[in-house]
Amino acid sequence: MPYIKHESGEAGELRNSQILGDRSPLEFDEDGYAYVEDPIVADKLLAMHRHIERGGHGPGGSDDIDEPDDESETLPFNPEEHTNDEIAERVKDVDDAAALEALRNLEEEQKDRDGAKDAIDARMDELED
Repeated sequence: MPYIKHESGEAGELRNSQILGDRSPLEFDEDGYAYVEDPIVADKLLAMHRHIERGGHGPGGSDDIDEPDDESETLPFNPEEHTNDEIAERVKDVDDAAALEALRNLEEEQKDRDGAKDAIDARMDELED
């Protein structure tokens, strides 16, 4: 999952210093693909930018590489777009600990609200029991 793809399918840049820091801008090749080393960073970018999507194995992707079996590749929602109460309701339906951790990390990067993080943490605790 190291690649993301721009919906235009063309070369371009994605500027987001909040997530990419000194690595901003992220450059897309002539086919609209960009390599992102950290899957958490990729998840955050995907949650924040609707004009990008998962790019699989990139340009000329190979069938020799195994796809991950888990369904936590995409976040169930972007916490920034919801209130604390809405987040508390939505996380009740999330059964994937990795997705919850990615949501918490994204919340921390975006708004860093205690109520939202507490709701996510509570759901993670429920799954551990």
